[in-house]
Amino acid sequence: MARFSGRQLSPSPSYDPEEWQCMDEGTLKSSRSGAVCMTCNHFRYAVGKHCQTLLTCPIHQRLIPQGQHLNCKCHQWIITRELEVGWAPEVA
Repeated sequence: MARFSGRQLSPSPSYDPEEWQCMDEGTLKSSRSGAVCMTCNHFRYAVGKHCQTLLTCPIHQRLIPQGQHLNCKCHQWIITRELEVGWAPEVA
């Protein structure tokens, strides 16, 4: 029989993109290639309380302004494995 200590684990910190601020001016740079936020390994999206789509970067813990995910990237852009083999569902 397993024994458990009386210690309780603390909950993990809250991950709420709605509380994040937008990216700072100058963080994102224009890109005319396929190397844009939407094709980055870090790119995520969430749905807000009012059913609006929030484009997020968990590395920066910031919101990506609408439309900037299509033509901008930052210095931490990383290609996804899906792009290397030819399938990227986040771009579809």
